[in-house]
Amino acid sequence: MKWNSVCFDLDNTLFSHESAFKRAMKDCFHTLIQPEQGCGHIDFTDFFPVFKRNSDRYWGLFEQKKVSGREYRRMRFNETMRELSLPLGEAEADRFHERYYQIVDDFTVPFAGLYDLFEMLSEHNVQLGIITNGTIDTQYNKLKKLAVSDWITPDRMIVSEEAGCAKPDPSIFRLAEQQFELNEPRLFIGDSWKHDVAGAIDAGWDSLFMNTRKENRHTSHEPVAECVTLKEVKTFFELQVSGGGR
Repeated sequence: MKWNSVCFDLDNTLFSHESAFKRAMKDCFHTLIQPEQGCGHIDFTDFFPVFKRNSDRYWGLFEQKKVSGREYRRMRFNETMRELSLPLGEAEADRFHERYYQIVDDFTVPFAGLYDLFEMLSEHNVQLGIITNGTIDTQYNKLKKLAVSDWITPDRMIVSEEAGCAKPDPSIFRLAEQQFELNEPRLFIGDSWKHDVAGAIDAGWDSLFMNTRKENRHTSHEPVAECVTLKEVKTFFELQVSGGGR
């Protein structure tokens, strides 16, 4: 095996965050907004694209620490409700997200091939870990739901909110190197070109682009491979072990 250490992103790398997010939001909409706000004229198909756009719109402010997690959630909720001419407010936003965080983990389902991949890497004595951007409670709950403690325990995951820095900042990769005592060479696997590919390479790691969202390449950084499924990632490593990789 070429790499002694392999770390992963969490959302959209080990499971579909997009699917879990949408399904949880649909529950919140039908439970809290549609029946209580008298918005029978608006369906989830109207609500979700606006909410998703505002989630993406304000996420950068949270990542840059310009707003807190609660402020970010209130901003995306209230702006969505304003655009749709629905009742808004901080209490409503907090109640909506309280339910979201209560149920979103129920929709966290590992991608096919995850356990086989982790088992294969462990059999070759590869050090494993996770580096993820997000909030502490949410990310640790997702890790628990994925049921990967046989290979990655909570102390082998770094969460940006807890670390005080976020990908693509090289500092979070340095923290992982120290905290996990990672031996070189190191490989990072993730779905975000900016955060996981460019970020890891700029930190001196190799990177594998887990392109689950069909994202375009934005820079001249060169990942060692591009895969769409974890089964493809496992095949890539098997070729490395057999000597068929570059």
